[in-house]
Amino acid sequence: MNKISGYLWLPLLFVLSVELQGQGQFQVRFDTLPIPNMPRLHSFAYAVYEGKWLLIGGRQDGVHPKYGGFDTPGANQRIWVVDPQTTQTWDRPIAELPDTLQEQLRSANMEFLQAGNELLFVGGYGYSDKAKDHRTYPYLTLIDVPGVVRSVMEGGPLLPHFQQIRDTFFSVTGGQLQHLGDTLYLVGGHLFDGIYSANSDNPTQRYTEAIRKFTLGSGANGKRVTSKSESTDQLNLHRRDYNLSPHVFQNREVGLMAFSGVFQPGLALAPFLNIVGIRASGHSPVSGFSQFLANYHCARIPLYAAAKNEMHTLFFGGMSGYWLDARDSLMRDARLPFVKTASRVTRLANGSYEEVPFAAELPYYTGTGAEFIKAETLPLYAHEIIDFDKLSKGSHLVGYIVGGIVTPGSQRNPFSSNAAVITSANNQVLRVFIEKDLTSSTPARPLDGRYSLITKIYPNPATELWNLNLQLPRAGHLRATLQDAAGRIVQTWDWGQQTSGGQMFELPASRYAPGIYQLSVNLDGVFSETSTIVKQ
Repeated sequence: MNKISGYLWLPLLFVLSVELQGQGQFQVRFDTLPIPNMPRLHSFAYAVYEGKWLLIGGRQDGVHPKYGGFDTPGANQRIWVVDPQTTQTWDRPIAELPDTLQEQLRSANMEFLQAGNELLFVGGYGYSDKAKDHRTYPYLTLIDVPGVVRSVMEGGPLLPHFQQIRDTFFSVTGGQLQHLGDTLYLVGGHLFDGIYSANSDNPTQRYTEAIRKFTLGSGANGKRVTSKSESTDQLNLHRRDYNLSPHVFQNREVGLMAFSGVFQPGLALAPFLNIVGIRASGHSPVSGFSQFLANYHCARIPLYAAAKNEMHTLFFGGMSGYWLDARDSLMRDARLPFVKTASRVTRLANGSYEEVPFAAELPYYTGTGAEFIKAETLPLYAHEIIDFDKLSKGSHLVGYIVGGIVTPGSQRNPFSSNAAVITSANNQVLRVFIEKDLTSSTPARPLDGRYSLITKIYPNPATELWNLNLQLPRAGHLRATLQDAAGRIVQTWDWGQQTSGGQMFELPASRYAPGIYQLSVNLDGVFSETSTIVKQ
């Protein structure tokens, strides 16, 4: 869900620092795939079977207003099957299903994941006729993809292909669902019960601030949940409507990366710009990097180049507080307008990260709540991750941007201007091509999202006092957050406006219990750096 305050437009934040790197390894381009009768959808779930797309849930209207929205008339109340090769579509209403299934299947911003021939459909937010109110649904629904596709195309009952498990553990909307091995990861998101309101102090909204892990096994009547656990991080996991993507780390371990999302706690609805790595052993924020150009959920593609040990994640459109103008200056609008930007975040072989805008942009303002569906024949390195080294030189169709919210013409932020009615769900499918190792007139221009606050903390461990030394790259508003080993915020500091250069602060250690803590320092809500400190 999109919770954005109506801030005034802010001018140029700072001039982009760029470094020309010669020709990039690849570029992207787009064109349109016409599909007659393609449904308008955003914030939906999808699966693929024998080249056909199964599309379930989501909305068929546009951006919701600042108060209300998410009512049944604008919900997708049909199950769709789309064949991108023949451009045929089939659909079937969900009205024949039981009430609890109908209500969840017409929700928006659910978490989902295709595992083999099964689509896992978790949570989601919408209006419940049974509850007579809006709610976040407490269900995990398991969907037999081949069975549903055949039933929609050929007839036959739908109900045998659904199994619904009720558990408030799954009451999440706006999070993401992925897996590492046999363990499923339900990451971030929030719970929203009652009518939607953009007020930041809305009491019906609760962020999970957690990674919820679970496993599934066979039971007497289908699948059952065999284990559940939860780890909390009240700072770094206080995010929703973001992108979570499979990721290969510097040591070639396959894990997950949580990218920019909304909203930082206590920072006037500023988006998160830091990214958080998730491994089977735990999670940790990536210090010294900010992602500027994609701050909201959008279509994304993970690619791994094993020969160079570089991990690329591509982002397409959506909403962002930052974009580049014609002079390559980084502009900021705190209201998170729609953008056309196509960009990549790359983990380099040395473990550092960079963000690079592509020369190509989306043809119009769209991407929010869209999904990327990869082409069938692509070589994969791991789950969802395209094996970049196995792509030959030249042009490759890598997949499709499906759905999303569209705002017309130059209307970049109709939400803030109370003009949500002019937006709509997208029924145009964009094909995405990667042009590998082709000569390009546009050199790669890395955005200088890499930085260092040169944080030094001593003594560490400490019994009475930690001394915090910083070198600020520019003047700005400085804050810090202290978290314990359980991820709970135990202390915050707001040091106000500080000048650039060296700064020193004393942090009392004596008031805290012995143990390991995480100290996160934040400059202007843009740059954040996290250090581990110990109280003896």
